[in-house]
Amino acid sequence: MTPGEIRGKTLSELRRARKDMMSAEWLAGVKDLPEAERTAAAMALLDVCLAIRRLENTGVAAIRRQLADNEKELERGIGRLKRAAGQQRRIRTYLKAATALVATVGKVVKPL
Repeated sequence: MTPGEIRGKTLSELRRARKDMMSAEWLAGVKDLPEAERTAAAMALLDVCLAIRRLENTGVAAIRRQLADNEKELERGIGRLKRAAGQQRRIRTYLKAATALVATVGKVVKPL
């Protein structure tokens, strides 16, 4: 896969995660969690949004090498998040998958 394709696929999955994490179903499920977990869910959503912004604002040429070096890890993260999306009611599982993918994106694009 080309670096541009990797970036596009990662962005697509992060955008879907953001949409899922802002849905009424998600918010209703998060509402029932203990306060510390609600805070973690809010931080995870913020991290997803920031990862999207970083990838959008960084040209492929600038991160070509990092995308190639982390391709397998990004693919695994995307796969985990897709599987977790099918079980969206399992909020903790979804949060772990989203957080892991965001961490990998952090290896590719350094924080602003």
